[in-house]
Amino acid sequence: MRVIIAAAGTGGHINPGIAIANKIKKEQPESQIIFIGTNRGLENDLVPRAGYELKTIDAYGFDRKISLDNIKRTYKTFRSIGEAKKIIEEFKPDVVIGTGGYICIPVILAAKSKKIPTALHESNAFPGIAVKILSKKVDVVLVGFEDVVKRLPKAKKIVVTGTPTKLKKVYLTEEEKRKIYQITDLGKEVLELELKRINRLYRNAQEAAP
Repeated sequence: MRVIIAAAGTGGHINPGIAIANKIKKEQPESQIIFIGTNRGLENDLVPRAGYELKTIDAYGFDRKISLDNIKRTYKTFRSIGEAKKIIEEFKPDVVIGTGGYICIPVILAAKSKKIPTALHESNAFPGIAVKILSKKVDVVLVGFEDVVKRLPKAKKIVVTGTPTKLKKVYLTEEEKRKIYQITDLGKEVLELELKRINRLYRNAQEAAP
């Protein structure tokens, strides 16, 4: 399976992305995974250190204030959709996953234009602007808290999975792992079901290919 993960800016977006990538690699070691970020954020350190390739686009964060600087940032972010499309065309992913933040807007929109399955993970209790914008466009939104469900009323599908977090290589009990990951038993089962569903889509696409 080929996967693109869009994660940039802070560890709050990047670390869940790395945790998702690690989970996929554990379930399917042959999977190929790359990240899309910018050349400015922590992803330039964290992603390569985790063993994954990072591709960059010229996207920027923006807010709802009207200013010349914000207009320029918004323009550059939407212009970067073309950059994301080129990466997608070259890598040919089976699924594109975003972990929130401005980087998800150009990457998810580029994936949707190519009719590639998409997913968003929101680890915060209050969804950001990007997640609110994209929630009605992606195939599924994975959230860390049940309260987020009511804050994304236009989402096509929402699944409460908890928030995946990288673990240090130390011995932990299952209960301790659940506290660190903030994932309930039900959430883990749902996440595994979603991964299996993605795997089925991938196998079906492979079988249908000439």
